[in-house]
Amino acid sequence: MDQAVTTTDRSPCPRNDRLDTMSAEKERKVRKARRVELRCTLRFSSGEIEGDATVTNISTSGCRAESDINMAEGLDVQVILQLPNQSLPVNVERASVRWVSGNAFGLSFNLFFPSERARLHTFLGHIK
Repeated sequence: MDQAVTTTDRSPCPRNDRLDTMSAEKERKVRKARRVELRCTLRFSSGEIEGDATVTNISTSGCRAESDINMAEGLDVQVILQLPNQSLPVNVERASVRWVSGNAFGLSFNLFFPSERARLHTFLGHIK
C-alpha cells in the first residue's frame, strides 16, 4: 500500500514583499517543476469550503486555477484533479492556497501518494 509523501514546503513570501498578482517572470523563478498549459476540472474541499475550479496550468508541484468560490491564502484543501482523457482522477491529499488574485488562485501540492504523483508526472510528460 502506498504511503503519502510530504513534498518540500516553500515558505510563503511575507505579504508586504509581494503583490497579489505575481508577474509571469516572478512565477517562473519561484517554480521548481515544468508547468504545462492545460484546462481541466479540479474539485477542492476542506472543513471550511468546497467547490469546483478550472485548472489553467499545472505541474507536479502545483497549479493555477479559477473558481467562483472565494479562496483564502493559506487554506489547506484536498484536491481531485480530473485530467483530460483519463478515467481515474488524481487525488492530492493536501494542497495549500499560495496566492489569490480575483477568482484565480495558486495551489501548492504538499501531500499525495507516490502512485498519484507518478500518474500526474506521466500524464504531464506526454504533453509537449
